[in-house]
Amino acid sequence: MRIDEVVEHLKSIVEKSFKFDDENFIEFEAGGNEDVYAIDGSSIKLFDAYTFSIYARRVGWVKANEDGIISMERGKIKIDVIYGENADSINDERREAEEMEVAKSLKGSIVLVDGCHVENVVGISKKSGMKAEGVPLLFAIRKYGDKIKPGKRWFYRIGETTYAVKFHPRSRFVFRVDYGGEDVGEMLSNVARYCNDISYLGYPYPLAEVHKLVKIDKEEADYIKQHMIHRAIKSGISMEDFEELFYDYHEYMEG
Repeated sequence: MRIDEVVEHLKSIVEKSFKFDDENFIEFEAGGNEDVYAIDGSSIKLFDAYTFSIYARRVGWVKANEDGIISMERGKIKIDVIYGENADSINDERREAEEMEVAKSLKGSIVLVDGCHVENVVGISKKSGMKAEGVPLLFAIRKYGDKIKPGKRWFYRIGETTYAVKFHPRSRFVFRVDYGGEDVGEMLSNVARYCNDISYLGYPYPLAEVHKLVKIDKEEADYIKQHMIHRAIKSGISMEDFEELFYDYHEYMEG
């Protein structure tokens, strides 16, 4: 496709009209007084031998109220060797399982996680693969909801435990929320109290803070990689063998 054809395709998506059930757009207000826990995990691929890959993962949590972060814990980095073509997916599954283990240990408050979980926690996804006629579903719901509920907080039930939620009246975004409890209105009202930070308007600031807490950035990953190389050489593996094991000729050609 040419650029003009791609632009026309995007235009057709943006202008496509959908009809949703007006009565299923439920308004709600921010309220309640519960503290919240927010859990997130981070992972990065350190080395890729194609038959197997080496990953680093870390999970942590923060506890917050409306005044700010009360407490936090950042877990230690775990190193994992995973074999197979679907190693990335396996790594993601292990990170999510580690997040859920942390969630099970936290009691007495609303627990937020980044993703689509429904086991006694509130899953709030930054991205969603749901679609309607090829159009991102949350995009279509947001456009329709803002027409009939301008300047309001609202939620729209998509499935049995899945919702599209606008947490702040002035936010440009809605998020997929997965929650299995019956008190969804009360829960969303409590979470909305944490969505007023101007830096993350419409998104719970504790989830943004725990994301920063656990992120394994390039500098940290480079340190781990250099330490691993040093230990490998010290154990008797030659630098030539180590480099050849993880060699990618594409990187060589691209400089």
